[in-house]
Amino acid sequence: MTTLRRRLAMAALVAGLVAPRAAAQEGEFIAGAGQVGAFERFDPRLTDPVSGGVIPSGQEWYLFGEPERAGVFGWIDGGFMGNFANPASKFNGPYNAVDRANEPMLNQLYLVGERTLPQDGTWGVGGRADLIWGEDFLLAQSTGWEVSPSGRGDWNSGEYYGLAMPQLFATAGSEDLSLKLGHFYSIVGYEGLPAVGNFFYTKSYSYQFAGPFTHWGGLAHWRATDTVEVDAGLVNGWNALSSGYARANFLGRVRVRNAANTAATSFAIVSGDECDDFSPVFAPAPILTSANRTRYSLLFEYRPTDGVEYVFHQWLGVQAKGLPYGSSALWTGIDQYLYWSASETWKWGARFEWFDDVDGTRVGLNRPSNPNHVPLPGNYFSLTLGPNWVPSANVLVRPCFRWDFFSGTSGVLPFNDGVSTNQTLLGFDAIQKY
Repeated sequence: MTTLRRRLAMAALVAGLVAPRAAAQEGEFIAGAGQVGAFERFDPRLTDPVSGGVIPSGQEWYLFGEPERAGVFGWIDGGFMGNFANPASKFNGPYNAVDRANEPMLNQLYLVGERTLPQDGTWGVGGRADLIWGEDFLLAQSTGWEVSPSGRGDWNSGEYYGLAMPQLFATAGSEDLSLKLGHFYSIVGYEGLPAVGNFFYTKSYSYQFAGPFTHWGGLAHWRATDTVEVDAGLVNGWNALSSGYARANFLGRVRVRNAANTAATSFAIVSGDECDDFSPVFAPAPILTSANRTRYSLLFEYRPTDGVEYVFHQWLGVQAKGLPYGSSALWTGIDQYLYWSASETWKWGARFEWFDDVDGTRVGLNRPSNPNHVPLPGNYFSLTLGPNWVPSANVLVRPCFRWDFFSGTSGVLPFNDGVSTNQTLLGFDAIQKY
């Protein structure tokens, strides 16, 4: 980048006229071909730099033609999760994702229409719209869009399958400096909703319960150097186009890597007024009002070799006036991931997580018929192991084993319909990209 271009970029950022380019445009922030950080340009992810290290690259065919700067693409994802306890309700504890036990699930029928920004240093415009249908629709809904604030006129009336639009935004700028306006995935956290952006079929507790899924607003992106990038903007709270409680929230992220792209760290935060009670079943219920809610994510990534990647994710959330007598509610935890690329077609991963729902305000139930009792204050631990198998460039199969354990003093248990402190799952899913 020339000196003139750097000065113009800084001036535009200060003026507030820029925002992030599309998530698929990470440029030098991804590893090269053959490295564990390599990934497919058009696969959407919550945070490409961290999630991109584990998804096999390449795609042989596209149903709607191969996209270059613009195109239509997507995938279908479905699977089966066996629960060794065989709960009568067929619910895997108080989960919000992959929550049905011992029955087939169609999680995502996903379609994307996208025009990316230029990658040659010139300026342009772009945009993107995502649609999802399947059991994962609950994680993609936002208040004032799919869900009416009044409770009437929702898009979906069913409990298990529905339609949602998790992204709908326009972009303007270049690969170094750009503006995103509209509806988009949160940059706070590690895992994401799109099946192609996660190594494991099951989601982490920190993704399900700790933070926002999407935002409505504007976000600025600046690639300050080849090794530093910055995002900053204002959004309308968590998962809401309109809400009686959300106010303007600050959303930001800074990521720094080394020149060899073998180590990186990032810090992301969202902070602002939100409804003071997340779980509608928390009892005794506090008086609902607007109060500050803050969540941050601190990530460290390390790639000692081309075939190995380690990720450490520490996060914390706090809600002012989140408890019945006006005190703050707190939730925090640590996620760790280890990946090994054994060959071009087999990659192995492990995830160990700890989630402390200190006051029992976060772990909740999305499906109305889930009988697992809440609130459930205490510590949640889980260990997930499994491979990713790529039988062809358009197909990804993800077998996994997961063990959950709970430690709490409330006298209520979260697994096997409220009678167990632990849970053992074994299953798989398959993703067909098109």
